[in-house]
Amino acid sequence: MKSVANWIILFMFLGIPAYALEAEITTAPEVPAFITRTMPETVEVHFEAKEFIGDLADGKRYKFWSFNGTVPGPMIRVRLGDTVEFHLSNHSSSKFPHNIDLHAVNGPGGGASVSLVAPGEERVFRFKTLHPGLYVYHCASPIPSIPAHIANGMYGLLLVEPKHGFSRVDHEFYVFESEFFTQTSDEEDLSAPRLKPVEPKKKQGKIEVDSEENASGASVEKEKKDEGLMDSLVNIFSEKSANPLRIFQITVPTVKVPEVIGPGGKIIRDIIDKTGTLIDYDGDGVFSISSSDEKAAAKAIEYIQNLVQEDEPLDSPEPEKKYLLELSLEKGSKEQPDYVVFNGRQGALSGEYTLKVNVGEKVRIFFGNIGPNGISSLHIIGEIFDRVYLEGSVNGVVNRNVQTTLVPSGGATIVEFTIDVPGDYLLVDHSIFRIDKGAIGMIRAVGDSRPKIFESIK
Repeated sequence: MKSVANWIILFMFLGIPAYALEAEITTAPEVPAFITRTMPETVEVHFEAKEFIGDLADGKRYKFWSFNGTVPGPMIRVRLGDTVEFHLSNHSSSKFPHNIDLHAVNGPGGGASVSLVAPGEERVFRFKTLHPGLYVYHCASPIPSIPAHIANGMYGLLLVEPKHGFSRVDHEFYVFESEFFTQTSDEEDLSAPRLKPVEPKKKQGKIEVDSEENASGASVEKEKKDEGLMDSLVNIFSEKSANPLRIFQITVPTVKVPEVIGPGGKIIRDIIDKTGTLIDYDGDGVFSISSSDEKAAAKAIEYIQNLVQEDEPLDSPEPEKKYLLELSLEKGSKEQPDYVVFNGRQGALSGEYTLKVNVGEKVRIFFGNIGPNGISSLHIIGEIFDRVYLEGSVNGVVNRNVQTTLVPSGGATIVEFTIDVPGDYLLVDHSIFRIDKGAIGMIRAVGDSRPKIFESIK
């Protein structure tokens, strides 16, 4: 025990941290907590390069490349003087090698030259934080090209807090702007919602029945009330059989019910004959399918879905394939983005994802812009930035009372403001046509009205 203590004292004397901390990393728009420690430490950061399919816009799916499966990648928060031990792995399913270039790093390639990692492998390197500020990181793998990795989603922010930390605010948010250049992929989106059996749902509750004998001679019961035939059969077989019947349900629009049943029940009987299931109509568009064979029940559900969703006969062809969007390098080289978005997709800062604050609270936004081409004109409609840390420099120029601030491609900024009047405020890139491409979000401020500052009078 004494020797351990001696080693710790020696490390402190030499300025070497005695142990490593696990870095807190967060997903946009969340920000890691304020750093309260006053001494530098060794901090471990674990990233995994991962290629995945996700939503880019309504009805549009894209082949993203990412760090930790999110676009943008996680936000990292460390302190000036920290030693960062960076672990970068590459998921075994990846098609390409990946690395990481951290703009906060003083060293070859910002770490990219020592972190190129093949699928299924890991690389580790260390760096010391020498300058406070807000910095971009991104993949810089030359295979197939650096722009491809950036444009596909491999970027994020690293904050190096100054020695004495940041002043406290009520809310901190992480926002990243990026462009996407798209074309239709030759690959089918197998992960998109497809025409397939619905998740099975077991029917609940008991029913009252009268006694009768089944084909095997066992004592069974028949219905007392108006429950469907299938309901009584399920109770019988769930208790008596080694392969009990299971109930699955599907709800269809009530106007489509006649199309499922057919004239005189012809179509529903046809489905029963083909699948060997029992089908009961429960009312309100709900069909219950009973079978001891889950595959047979799934087939019956598929027949019904084909009838309702595609208005096709029972022996309908496979549903229409869903194709993906992928990177168009040609559009990228011509600087013609189809989408300009915040936090990786259209609508990432609106609807249920609206940023929420209270009137009078102080807000800080850590904002990055990866481009890869365009300069962002960050603006909040109806608000003025109290403080702007120009280009993310903490100890540099701080501008006050700013309406719109420019953020270069591959750069970042920190803005602070207080919303004085309740309402909805739009966060936009004021290169205004980009709003139509997705560069818009919302901040909702809740609180008492303040007519001395703002009011409608007619």
